[in-house]
Amino acid sequence: MVYRNKKLFLTVGLLTFLALMPMSCGLVCTDSCGCSPNFPEQKLLIKSFEVLTVAGDGQRIQPTLTQPYDQVFKAIRIKDFDLVSLAEPDFFEPWTLGAAFACSPPPVESIEKLRSIEIINLSEQTLADGTVLKLGETITPYFGMNDFFAQGLIPVNDFLKNNKDLVLEDFFKLGFTKNPGKPINLEITIRIVMENGKEFILNNQIHSIR
Repeated sequence: MVYRNKKLFLTVGLLTFLALMPMSCGLVCTDSCGCSPNFPEQKLLIKSFEVLTVAGDGQRIQPTLTQPYDQVFKAIRIKDFDLVSLAEPDFFEPWTLGAAFACSPPPVESIEKLRSIEIINLSEQTLADGTVLKLGETITPYFGMNDFFAQGLIPVNDFLKNNKDLVLEDFFKLGFTKNPGKPINLEITIRIVMENGKEFILNNQIHSIR
């Protein structure tokens, strides 16, 4: 009898341990994450963006610090936002409690996608090859764009041709793609347009390059 009680105790203890131990998604669960609970679907309602000046090594720098044109970027990300819940979360089930700890909420995306970006020159500049960037001129073709940690830059219109999902905490980067041949201090306005037509204007951005 004592042996049977010990065996029962060990069995219950083992099952309890397995229930509390985190498991990888997909091992025993059947929902989209592989684990319960299902997190509520949430979207962002963007209220504002912010712009940082970042060197090629990822370090934030002062925008007036002149850098090689291909080693400095404007990093843009969501600043202020409201969260909109689209569904209620599922409740924990006792036998999936341990597995639930192994799961993370899905990335939170904006309700609206990014449709276009326009870069407007605010001070006339002449490059070393004689190219004149006129006051009020749209100089978007001189810039490239990409996700921040991706290699290289893509023409802005090509990068946004299918509209761009915006994810909380993600950056995208803008950089000048033409060698100016000499130090110049660009002063620009960045106009961001969402697919619903809503606009965000980021005025008086300094981009110092050589």
